[in-house]
Amino acid sequence: MTPFDRQADADPARGPMADWRLGQMVADTYQLSKLGGLLYLFGWVVIAWLGGVMAFAPVTALAAGAGFLLLGGLRLLMRPPRAANADQNRRWLLRYALVLPLASVLWSVVQAWLLVDARFDQDTRMVSLIATIGYATVFANIYSTVRHLAAVGVCVLFVPLLAVLWSDPGNRALAVAMSFYALYLAGAVVRSHAEYRRRLRLDQALREQRDLYEHLSRTDPLTGVCNRRHFTARLDLAAQRARAGGPGFTLLILDIDHFKHVNDRHGHAVGDACLKALADRMQRAFPAPGALLARLGGEEFGVLLDGDAASAAQAAEALRHDLAVNPLDADGERLRVTVSIGVGAFDARSHGDGDGLYRAVDMALYAAKAQGRNRVLPVQAAPA
Repeated sequence: MTPFDRQADADPARGPMADWRLGQMVADTYQLSKLGGLLYLFGWVVIAWLGGVMAFAPVTALAAGAGFLLLGGLRLLMRPPRAANADQNRRWLLRYALVLPLASVLWSVVQAWLLVDARFDQDTRMVSLIATIGYATVFANIYSTVRHLAAVGVCVLFVPLLAVLWSDPGNRALAVAMSFYALYLAGAVVRSHAEYRRRLRLDQALREQRDLYEHLSRTDPLTGVCNRRHFTARLDLAAQRARAGGPGFTLLILDIDHFKHVNDRHGHAVGDACLKALADRMQRAFPAPGALLARLGGEEFGVLLDGDAASAAQAAEALRHDLAVNPLDADGERLRVTVSIGVGAFDARSHGDGDGLYRAVDMALYAAKAQGRNRVLPVQAAPA
């Protein structure tokens, strides 16, 4: 496990949320740092102008400026991969971790040169030190998405600086002051990263809460299958696509025969268990992704199926026969139930929309009940 994996995991369990956290770290790291490389170029232009570097070291001045420009542009070009998986995000972070501190390394070399070269006056050195403090503070407080990146950036900027300052007795007071500031930056790295982690956990909690509410809004709480509202929306969408030349589909509506007798004889708890057991049986008979199962209300269920009415009627008949032969296990009670099923394929000319198909299949269901129940009845084709 890489350091990036450990920081992406807010809890011991790995999975989609851990991958989301890693992806969010990648996006945040790039957005926060993509323009930061150009700040070094701006700082060098100011220092070179104040110190008159072009007068006594033009090649060095241009080389340093080109280096900062190249490294700043490289950051911009290293965009995170779109729709990346966890492995791609890890590889990107590892590459970016090698590129991000390079501008800091170059600035640290420049800073050391400014401190030891007598051709630079005190004002230029002081401006450069202020710039170094600013860059290190940015690393500590802004690039907090990955603690290791922030720590490396601060160390690259401050360790050589402190070494040069402590080596010169004339800079002892400044060395002490900068050492204290380095301790502050170390604490800032820890604090800012902890704050980022808290925000990331909050974002994750909000996403999970949103996903939970979305799931509850489309799920029947008793059986765990879709509810009527979500089913109706999917039915309307399938009808719109079919009218526009998309794939055809079939609707089944199923109702348990004499379900009131189950509640009257065994109680509502067993009745609820019966509905859950039937939903489980139906999910095995009509597996996703080719089918969408919903509880429409009471003891009535609906199924949206890919394909034609003949295949759907065959699958419905197999389910009807299975229920008639094999009892449902409802909390220890073995219940033998029969069902009536209406079946119909969408036809734009006959049905117009999803609601038209629903009415036609519902009429077929009630016709099946009128004809004695325990049967599958297709929608009668409209005359040509």
